[in-house]
Amino acid sequence: MNRIRKTGFHLSISGGVYKAVIEANKEGYDALQVFLKNSNRWEGPPLKDKDIEIFKAEWGKNPGLEIYAHTGYLINIGGEGENLVKSMNLLNDEMQRSSLLGIKYLVLHPGNHLGAGDEEGIKRIAANLDRTFEESAASTEILLETTAGQGTSVGHRFEHIRDIMALSSYRSRLTVCLDTCHIFAAGYDITTPRGYDEMITAFDSIIGIEKLRLIHLNDSKKDMGSHVDRHDHIGKGIIGEKGFELLLTDERIKHVDIVLETPVDDESSNSINLETVKRLSGK
Repeated sequence: MNRIRKTGFHLSISGGVYKAVIEANKEGYDALQVFLKNSNRWEGPPLKDKDIEIFKAEWGKNPGLEIYAHTGYLINIGGEGENLVKSMNLLNDEMQRSSLLGIKYLVLHPGNHLGAGDEEGIKRIAANLDRTFEESAASTEILLETTAGQGTSVGHRFEHIRDIMALSSYRSRLTVCLDTCHIFAAGYDITTPRGYDEMITAFDSIIGIEKLRLIHLNDSKKDMGSHVDRHDHIGKGIIGEKGFELLLTDERIKHVDIVLETPVDDESSNSINLETVKRLSGK
């Protein structure tokens, strides 16, 4: 594939969703990820027409900027009962917000089975994704994000993602966001050439690299197989620089966009992480 990779950060929308686009343009990023509302609340005020207008105007200044939205953390379409009803309403709302802003891609943590087991959780998630696509007028593509495997989360094995897609009637609108911290915490060793190659080969054979839309590039504060999701600066965590060099120079995925969700300790954090990425990429 001849597409050139775009790289950027998840940025704050404090003060208005358009603020993230202004910052991305100022810093020269060509990829951006944002929340569409407070990520830890079920409801949020509707997007203001003026904010939508400014968002699109700022994006228009840099039309090559690829923008990804990330759903709120409360959504669990693998559950049941009242929580599922609220989750479905919120997911539909996020789809609508994406559509209003013109964002084509929405990242979603698949969900938690809450004790029902992986197989049942996978069935519920696939069915509820189909409901979302059927009920929403938005044409948004959903990116299923790989998870660390905390608690009863679904998505920490590539087979989970494959099976969700296989059960969906809307496979063409489902792609994948691979999070490096999450897959490492889930037990995929990407710190050595052999381990990394086994991981990417498994991804390709189980899901297919053509389904890989986005990479969340994050180091891990916790050990491989810990199932604990704690992001660290690139090369400063347990994955280390070698693992990221292997990924960043892999010709098989050189077209896949990268968004960093690394910690922001101070104003220089993003620039330091980006310089590390460039160096490990050989740029």
